[in-house]
Amino acid sequence: MIERYVEDLDELKRNFIEMADMARKIIVEAMESLMKRDKERAEITYQYDRLIDLKEIEIEEKCIRVLALYSPEAKDLRFVVSILKSIVDLERVGDLARDICETAIHLSKVPPIKPYVDLPRMLKIVEEMLKDSVMSLLRGDVELAKEVINRDDIVDSFYNRLFEELVEVSQKNPEHASVAVRLILVVKSLERVGDHATNIAEYAIYYKTGDVVKHKKAREYLKKLMGEADENKRE
Repeated sequence: MIERYVEDLDELKRNFIEMADMARKIIVEAMESLMKRDKERAEITYQYDRLIDLKEIEIEEKCIRVLALYSPEAKDLRFVVSILKSIVDLERVGDLARDICETAIHLSKVPPIKPYVDLPRMLKIVEEMLKDSVMSLLRGDVELAKEVINRDDIVDSFYNRLFEELVEVSQKNPEHASVAVRLILVVKSLERVGDHATNIAEYAIYYKTGDVVKHKKAREYLKKLMGEADENKRE
């Protein structure tokens, strides 16, 4: 029984790694098809999202099987729960890549409005965040998970800068406004991928320590609001 339990957990890890690799591949392929204005590549990549959906279902079923058959406790239970939550984030990365592919297909028909300088840099950071967040979960590496979470601020700064640049382009050249809006949505999609990587890193911390990072953030925010409200009352 114990031997079979260990085998099932190992299989769960392998499937999770496969899905994570699929998510990283699809977001990179989608962005490269956009930046290279490769319509055919975008159309092929768009279909790839369906495979990620199927992989999510497969892993979810394996998680439920492990929970039902073995009733894992403590750290093992947190690991399975973290995998269940993380595959939702990976599936959403696939959805975001599909959206980018749709934009890539449309923009392949029109000339670019500006050189893609920061987009490849932003993509690289997001790709590494995805890879490292998954590794932090598999290894129970809290320090690596914290590094991933901190990198989300860099992704946000890229988003803010690119947003401002694209708004400026559309204001100076109204004929480029529709393209600029589509690119803003692409940048927002990349920023959201960074958020999903951050979520996985937070699950890694939960798996290793039992701490729910999101709850801590919510409590800190609530405490800050209450403190500001008390100051306003005193004034």
